[in-house]
Amino acid sequence: MQKNIVTAALLLTTNLAIAQLPTADVTKIRPRAIKPGETKDVSFYGNNLDDLSGLTFTHPGISAKPIRHPKTEFFPNPPMTGSTFEVTVAKDTPPGIYEVRAMSAYGLSTARAFVVPPTDSREIDNINTNTTVDKAQPIEVNSIVNGYVDDRTINWYRIPVKAKQRVLVELIADRIDSDMDGQLVVYDAKGREITRNRDRYGRDSFVEIQSDTDAEYTVAVSDILYRGNDNYFYRLSVSDRPHIDFIDPPAGLPGSKQKYTLYGRNLPGGKLAKGVFEGGHQLEALEVEIELPKEISTPKDYFGGTPRKGMLKGINYRIANSNIVRLGFATSPIVREDRKADVQTVSIPSEVIGRFDENNDEDVFRFTAVKGKKYAIDVIADRMDSPVDPFIILHKISKGEDGSETQTKVADNDELPSMYQPDGRNAINANTYDCGLQFTANQDGDYAVTLINRYGSGGTMQRYRLAIREPVADFELIAMTEKTIRDGRTGFSTTPLLRQGGKYGIRIVVPRQDSFEGDIVITAENLPAGVTAKPLTLSGTVDSGILIVSAAKDAPTSHQDIRIIGRAKVDGQEIVREARFSALVWGFIFADSIRVRTRLIQRVPLGVNGSEQAPVAIEPLEDKTWTVEVGQKLEIPLKTIDNGTRKGTLTVAPFALYGLIRGAPTVNVAENAEGKLTINFAPNGNFNVKPGTYQFALHGTGIANYQKNVPLKERYEANKKHIAKLQAKYQKADADAKAAVKTAQEELDQAKKNLTTATADAKPTAQSTVQEKTTKLNEAKTKAQQAASKLAEANKAVTTIDNRIKSVSSPAKSTKFVAWSDLITVQVIEKKK
Repeated sequence: MQKNIVTAALLLTTNLAIAQLPTADVTKIRPRAIKPGETKDVSFYGNNLDDLSGLTFTHPGISAKPIRHPKTEFFPNPPMTGSTFEVTVAKDTPPGIYEVRAMSAYGLSTARAFVVPPTDSREIDNINTNTTVDKAQPIEVNSIVNGYVDDRTINWYRIPVKAKQRVLVELIADRIDSDMDGQLVVYDAKGREITRNRDRYGRDSFVEIQSDTDAEYTVAVSDILYRGNDNYFYRLSVSDRPHIDFIDPPAGLPGSKQKYTLYGRNLPGGKLAKGVFEGGHQLEALEVEIELPKEISTPKDYFGGTPRKGMLKGINYRIANSNIVRLGFATSPIVREDRKADVQTVSIPSEVIGRFDENNDEDVFRFTAVKGKKYAIDVIADRMDSPVDPFIILHKISKGEDGSETQTKVADNDELPSMYQPDGRNAINANTYDCGLQFTANQDGDYAVTLINRYGSGGTMQRYRLAIREPVADFELIAMTEKTIRDGRTGFSTTPLLRQGGKYGIRIVVPRQDSFEGDIVITAENLPAGVTAKPLTLSGTVDSGILIVSAAKDAPTSHQDIRIIGRAKVDGQEIVREARFSALVWGFIFADSIRVRTRLIQRVPLGVNGSEQAPVAIEPLEDKTWTVEVGQKLEIPLKTIDNGTRKGTLTVAPFALYGLIRGAPTVNVAENAEGKLTINFAPNGNFNVKPGTYQFALHGTGIANYQKNVPLKERYEANKKHIAKLQAKYQKADADAKAAVKTAQEELDQAKKNLTTATADAKPTAQSTVQEKTTKLNEAKTKAQQAASKLAEANKAVTTIDNRIKSVSSPAKSTKFVAWSDLITVQVIEKKK
């Protein structure tokens, strides 16, 4: 295998979050791309990356070895030289984007994108001096540039384009966890702007360059606000490879095998599609046959977009070495939109495949409903990455005696229910711009659905799926975590980490399809040794909750992926869905900003720190189902169990109590004391109380006297004792060797003196003695040099270990922490009359 060495060093960046118990956080990696069959040194940068032990990748073909200091008698178990690993990608690893996490003393780190390019990919680095157009870096077609932009800087590139060649320029930054919100601007040889783009794929840009003759173009790469630093990294792809813009229809029935049309550029065997343009370029069409699996699922591959887009059920499809597109599972027979009709009549059930052809287009579909039946209307546009913000209006159509029709508005909807917690205690975005509604027909007759694009735009890419059907009970399952101690509107990502005797809350979100009502039981599987989790039940219409994982007091250190499963019964049949994990890509000061980045994570991680105890445990005094009437108060007696590090009171509040919008009640509990939390179940503007069964947890925040890196310091101190023994050994050996030299020198001096006074008969013996003593002295000096060298090594080792101990020696500091209780079940009943 080819091996390239990349210079790297450990950089622990300043954590913007307020001081909390540490968890590992990787902010970036270098390099972030390795071809199959190659080995490179890769460095990791971030926070709390102390005592790294390994890496985990989401593909078994990618492996890593820590790069450590040399193993010597002084350091039999040497630490890593920094944060650099030797990473190898096996030859048979498929090209794609995967995820990597670092294993630290503070758990599994946040996940970062790791790219495996095709074997024939021409990977080049940005020269970093191409910041003016006259210094544009020349690159060939079918190259990928790895670079980053500095603050108030543009990176310029010069690209040769052959006549009639379709050259595709794509910026890949947002999709690989860059801070960059990029834009591409293309200029011709005369400096005239010919095209620009931003936000084609998430925040990433995409443009096509075509010329009737051989020509040269200049491309400007920048952040939209001209921000920059080494967190604003990117991969710039310049190619004439196949690219799929969209697939038509965008969905098919599970288990079906049918023809689909790919629309895109450089499609193998594709022909120009009449009247189909995107970005001023005519797209090609290619008919393919695709068989969909019978089982409905969500791909587990890496997805760089928002969670609800990634959760769209379907398969990932590509042709040759093209990009990947999602082909969805339809819930009803496919019906094509009749673009010539002002009003199109469809039968029930149907899934209409349509688009907004022009600006301010309105599409109207008419159907016949049966009195007393419930119907669901579901629009998928945003979730299939279409630039559409759909809005639906439902009208009932009544006929007069004269045959005239009157429309009466029944309902409308702009967006599906928000998955944000109303109290603002989360920043992870599990929402979608898509819309939907359900209604029960109060008459036999016709109804009309009007579909509008709130953006007002129309064209080839403004596509949608409109399903009109009887409700289909189903749900999606998303697990997520972020730091729950917030300072104003901040939001910071974190990976679940348990300390011995502690508990951790994983937020669960279950978008319910077609207003499905029914119990969904959430369980955790493949848990580490010493870790347990009680099932979470989301009853009725409850669509979010908290799953508590608990570590025993003797739980060993572990780093692994777990599975979170949701199960529900519908008409006697069990629906099983596995959770996808979601996380913030970066920490933010204004976490609820529209530009906050959230994406799906391929696996659900969980770490256990078997060297530290949780500061506090919270327990209700009774383990039971609590009952309270609407309008009454519920008192929950509780106690805290401390490990002796807490300072001051613990503020305890209910967490994830469904219906509690803001202003959660709190109680302050002293160390190793009992308290009583009172929750008023009276309906008000802050608490939407409804009868039902709910589960929530107690969430405590406090301050502990916490000292970091204690186990690592203890290992270093044990190593120092080992070195001290060797140092003493070599000090004695050095002293003995010096004494031996002195003795040998004295013996040689005496032998030489004897030689000068020896008789003729005695001289041969005296000369022999001088030679013998000279040899003995030389041997003693050699041994003395060796002993001195060993002592010098020992002394150097002492300095090294002292520096290492110093680097991890910090006094205990006041540090904020979070504590959780087990799940608490409360049954809310109607007020007695």
